[in-house]
Amino acid sequence: MKTVLKKLMIVDERALLRLLVRRAAAAPLDTVLECQSANEALTAMGSFQPDCVLMGVTPPTTEVLAAIRSIRVEHPNVRVVAVGHFHENRVQRLAAEAGAAGYVATENLAQLFLLAAPERLSLMAGACQANDGGRKKERRTIRSSQP
Repeated sequence: MKTVLKKLMIVDERALLRLLVRRAAAAPLDTVLECQSANEALTAMGSFQPDCVLMGVTPPTTEVLAAIRSIRVEHPNVRVVAVGHFHENRVQRLAAEAGAAGYVATENLAQLFLLAAPERLSLMAGACQANDGGRKKERRTIRSSQP
């Protein structure tokens, strides 16, 4: 399987959240830069040149939303994914209006791995097909009899 190496920037003031996001989103060989603030992230953008920025948006401060807008304007090829605590429609809307490509609640951090690098999904599918030896497998749906 071809390896997709990415440069990820994780931005949040909370070290624990940065650690959780790193564990959820980064592949073992990815390069990751952690920033404690949106301003720190903007300063590092030019030298680090990430493929994806995972931006903490809880709370959705003016500084964070302005940073998302700035990244999208100055670095249009960089994917920005907003990370929030809950599925809050208001926060999702604000992040999308600022230019975030997606929103993930911390309860669904596993989604970050594919949002950070969508091409990983097709590579994973190709690896699964290669591993099954070309055999067609019967798929069964098991339904619970409980309501």
